[in-house]
Amino acid sequence: MMLPYLTGERQRSHSAQSGSGGTVGRVQVLALDLVNSSSGNSFSQGRHCMIKLSTVDIVIIVAYLAIVVALGTFMKRRAAKNIGSYFLGGRSLPWWALAMSGSSSYFDITGTMWIVSLFVVMGLKGFWVQWIWGFVIPVFYMVYMGKWIRRSGVMTGSEWMETRFGSGKAGEAARASYTLYAVLTITAFLAYGATGMGKFGSVYLPFSDHVCAALIIGITGIYVIAGGFHGVVMVEIFQTIVLSAGAVLIAYLGFSHVSPAALAAKVGPEWGSLTPRWEFASLADSGYKLFGALLIIWVMKGLLLSLSGPEQLYDFQRFLAAKNPKDASKLGALWGVIHTVRWPMAMALAVLGIVGLAGQGDPEKVLPQVVQQMLPIGVRGFVIAALLSGFLATFNSTVNGGASYIVKDIYHKYLRPGASERQLIHASYVSSAALIALGVAIGFAATSINQMFTWIMGTLGAGVLMPNVLRWYWWRMNGWGYAAGAVSGMVLSLIQAFTPYFSSLPLYVTFPAIVLMVVAITVAVTLASSPTDPETLRKFYTEVRPSGFWGPVARKCSAPVKPRKTSSTCSLWSILIGIPWLVSMYLLPTYLVLHRYTEAAYALAIVAAGSVALYFTWYRRLAEE
Repeated sequence: MMLPYLTGERQRSHSAQSGSGGTVGRVQVLALDLVNSSSGNSFSQGRHCMIKLSTVDIVIIVAYLAIVVALGTFMKRRAAKNIGSYFLGGRSLPWWALAMSGSSSYFDITGTMWIVSLFVVMGLKGFWVQWIWGFVIPVFYMVYMGKWIRRSGVMTGSEWMETRFGSGKAGEAARASYTLYAVLTITAFLAYGATGMGKFGSVYLPFSDHVCAALIIGITGIYVIAGGFHGVVMVEIFQTIVLSAGAVLIAYLGFSHVSPAALAAKVGPEWGSLTPRWEFASLADSGYKLFGALLIIWVMKGLLLSLSGPEQLYDFQRFLAAKNPKDASKLGALWGVIHTVRWPMAMALAVLGIVGLAGQGDPEKVLPQVVQQMLPIGVRGFVIAALLSGFLATFNSTVNGGASYIVKDIYHKYLRPGASERQLIHASYVSSAALIALGVAIGFAATSINQMFTWIMGTLGAGVLMPNVLRWYWWRMNGWGYAAGAVSGMVLSLIQAFTPYFSSLPLYVTFPAIVLMVVAITVAVTLASSPTDPETLRKFYTEVRPSGFWGPVARKCSAPVKPRKTSSTCSLWSILIGIPWLVSMYLLPTYLVLHRYTEAAYALAIVAAGSVALYFTWYRRLAEE
């Protein structure tokens, strides 16, 4: 398959340009513009420029959307059986289906554009930035966190708070603060997704950003609202297949049409190195100058996020919907494996953009330009459908997860405790529609995708990070401490966002400051208030069987609980093995796209050795579940 943009005179002109020393500088400017444009500085104010699609491409895209809506609508009857079926699929869904659903939920268009821009700017060093959102969290899911969540047997993350902190005032405070944070975060992510989807769609459709966002999200909302969790998972299985096929196709095109020599002529020798640097003087304007200091924060945030378990999004649902704890662990493993296709796809888009689009102007449109100018008719439509799959998967899960919090933790608990199953299902429809409308409305007002994402993940996330960690591993942590930590974290995050002085501070200053203040408040309030009811702690400990500082509770259990020492040791070894195993799995196909066969062989060796080791430290022990 030939890429039209890299053939004939254009290919020769690019080859001629590659010999000049100034080309690397132009690519560097392109890279910096990409990062800046993702923050909305130029993209949000840019000209509307529609790229015309062929009839074949349009037919493929419309057919894909029709199948998605049909699948979701078909699942409506199963979803409407009861509220458990609507939000958890009646806990009858196979673990591999939940894994496919969860993995595709991580694969959105806007996030992929962000990753592509990082690869253009930093090359392989862009992998280090992924720690900020905990890209190794599937390892923790598969080793122990997935089964801990499933053992609780609840329906939502907020409901889980009651099993941990009790149903008294302290438990109510923890649950209310968790729900508040969940709804705020989910609404913000819906706005983030709507903004990105509107900007992406306007490149291909003859409408404004706002109209495209409303149109695409309106179509998606039909089956999200009607289908519930059954619809989400079944559609996302189809979406995962389409998305994975599209990602593999793009990775192949990047591999086959960008030679090492052509790429080397456009970038410096450091671009292909994974070894981090303390300082990037050339990236001062993009905020990444002190790369080493940021790297420490990224890794710290990623590890703490992984230790804290699912945040207030939709991950909780996947594990609560598993048939049993064993399935919850297996879906965590497959979750990470399926997500592997994202990285070679992003790298392929980056190298195609660097080699094929240098000097084309308007750098924030690299992805749609690559799709339009380098892909033949038919393939182009399929790839756009694959990219739509990524957005739809994330959007579906976010809406369904947000609706579950509103219905179970607000409507059913406080407004209509005696509501019938039918009334709860109808409330789910209304809350899903309200979330969609609110997200689109906020998206209309938003102009900065990158700033919104950074604030959600780096600042707002820092505010609840430590309360979420301590709830699992420290028995003395109580509901008052959690609520105080979460609320203070939200307040500090808002102060940081809306105060000019604090908003100008770098992440390596604001993140540790917020985390330390929240820890101090959480621990102080916890120790100043009464411990959680002993019976609540005993029940939680015996059912969930967490590790950590639970000695006082363990000693009070009348019946001995399964020994933890051996289990904790195996879990620790599995984590230490699993992190390089998963990262190497991500790097392996990425190295292949770059024709880096030696590094790919090393990554393959680590994956193979890690798989053997994990069989003994993790997989064989699943039988005990």
